[in-house]
Amino acid sequence: MGRTRAAHPVNPAPRPQSEFPWRGRLAALRNGLPIEVDSRDMIGREILRQGCWEWETYHFLESWLKPGMTVIDVGANVGQYSLLASAGVGAGGRVRALEPHPGLYAVLCRNLRRARCANAVAHPLALGAADERRDLFLHRIDNVGASAFRPLDPSRPGPSVRVAATTLDAYVEAEGLRQVDLVKIDVEGAELEVLDGATTTLAANPDVVLVVEFLRDNARRFGHSVEDLEARLRGLGFSLFSITETGLTRYAPVAELAVNVVACRRLMPILRGLPQPHAALLLSRLGRT
Repeated sequence: MGRTRAAHPVNPAPRPQSEFPWRGRLAALRNGLPIEVDSRDMIGREILRQGCWEWETYHFLESWLKPGMTVIDVGANVGQYSLLASAGVGAGGRVRALEPHPGLYAVLCRNLRRARCANAVAHPLALGAADERRDLFLHRIDNVGASAFRPLDPSRPGPSVRVAATTLDAYVEAEGLRQVDLVKIDVEGAELEVLDGATTTLAANPDVVLVVEFLRDNARRFGHSVEDLEARLRGLGFSLFSITETGLTRYAPVAELAVNVVACRRLMPILRGLPQPHAALLLSRLGRT
């Protein structure tokens, strides 16, 4: 991780902070990096309680990320995974953190600066199927990361903000990213749109690994199901693995709770990144199914 005090290259927040009801306080991630959270937010509460959000995914990425990798964090929120990736890929790696929510974007920028993540760049962007401006429907502070392009209740959509969206392909080209090793996608139901805009990038990076949130309620908001998302990924040649407390296992249909799914087209990039005991356990599990 490049931890110098060089100026951090981030874009300015598009909306005044006074419009965002944020009560920031400092916490520490399990790797020791400082991170600003709000204890009223579900992610913030969990980070304050145990040093991370989504312990299983945090642990998988902490063990899998390697120096020199390029990571794109789509839906970065306050930056837990961007901070983790910055430490994991080192000074020779690159992290791109995308967060369209103006308030969260400002917190994300502060967190990257505070942790001296010189290898990370943040942009106030959403990813989707087109280069456009869209309405982002804002969720309450208790789960501000649930803000999405579709409201929970269409009859009472609530407040929204206009944000910039682009495609993964356009973003990768604009940033000059010749190799992409990991794309984490947490976009509150718009996952299929992100994949629609990622054709060139996925074709150019056969060893890319995706970490995608599967949540039935979010998929329903967009008129599809997690089975549709599964089918799209498999149609693109990806094998799917669920992240569990004991490591990766072959994907099984999700219930109502959110599950982060690892998708890869070749097993070797996953095995190369895992510690030897974890790789052996995965191979054993695959051999039994």
